[in-house]
Amino acid sequence: MEFLHSITLSLTSLLLMFAVPFGYFAYHTKYWYRPDGLKRFDFILAVMAAVLGTLILVKFATTTQSRDWDTLRLHLLHLAPLILTLLIISQGRGSSFGGRAAKATGGGDKKDYADYKPVPLNREIEKLGWNDLIIDQSLKEELSSVMTLLKDPKTARKYGIEAPKGILLNGPPGTGKTTIAKVIANTAGMSFFVLKMDEVVSKWVGESEKNLTKLFHAANKNSPAVIFIDEVDSIGKSRSGGGQQWAENLLNHLLQLVDGVVKAEGLYIIAATNRADLVDDALKRAGRLNKVIEIPLPGYEARKRLFELYLAKLSLQPGLNIDELAYATDGKSPADIKEICNQAGLNAFKRESGGKRRDYVVTAYDLETALNEFVSPA
Repeated sequence: MEFLHSITLSLTSLLLMFAVPFGYFAYHTKYWYRPDGLKRFDFILAVMAAVLGTLILVKFATTTQSRDWDTLRLHLLHLAPLILTLLIISQGRGSSFGGRAAKATGGGDKKDYADYKPVPLNREIEKLGWNDLIIDQSLKEELSSVMTLLKDPKTARKYGIEAPKGILLNGPPGTGKTTIAKVIANTAGMSFFVLKMDEVVSKWVGESEKNLTKLFHAANKNSPAVIFIDEVDSIGKSRSGGGQQWAENLLNHLLQLVDGVVKAEGLYIIAATNRADLVDDALKRAGRLNKVIEIPLPGYEARKRLFELYLAKLSLQPGLNIDELAYATDGKSPADIKEICNQAGLNAFKRESGGKRRDYVVTAYDLETALNEFVSPA
């Protein structure tokens, strides 16, 4: 206590107190690209402000002489910058200096891109196997062979061949390209990462490339791993010279990271697109995503099995002909067939809503009505 009484509060000490919040902006301006360092400095500054504030309060509480209005104001003025410092740190948006790496979107809900930490999504995805894929047998065998090479690259080297480091799944929307990527990751026992544009892309210069690097580093750390890039043409669209500079810079950085995957052991890329012709040729060249696998719309037998799968969840009226449903949906994707079955259930719900009792049965009329919504010409 004697130490506190020996300190005299003055304009000089007040100036020192006001230097504390300015210190926040100083290191945030200099080290904005180092989120871990910023967190450490924020913690140290918060502790310093809290300790100084506590000492000032204790000094005022133990002051027995001259406790007048001027003394109270002087202590409050010393506390003000320290409280301001704690508020700035807790809010994390003191100014555009410290926030420029973190606040990458406009509006009220701002995403902290500096804290982007990609993690494997294996716990969040469905546990799917090859039996869950309703595709042509020849396509399943081709995908299975690729998976075997990914799972055991040493055997591939014994044959004198190199396992593909990247494959491109090309096909119409709703054909199950994402499901195929999940099956490959699950059956090969690999960590599953997803490149999500809304998490990676930032309006701040260079931040998108850093986030992309974080994703590849995390996947390499958790190898064997798969990085799945859905709608790859959104990030790897062919460069025509008239595109946006940030998009071309991001694509160039992706190409560099893909080249690093080629040299890495246990790291693979699976990309999907509806328009392979829109994907930049540099991304599809040998050594990158050169293995293109076509995922076509399901044939008759596959459509029949899909109807059997999705209709099994419904209580059906006896005598429904699944063969006719398979014939009527020629050219439809698995996603369309799933939606037709779901719509049939909704139709049954609406139909029975007007009655006094519910049988929970999907009739031929319900299915026919659902088919007309998806199959009949507009």
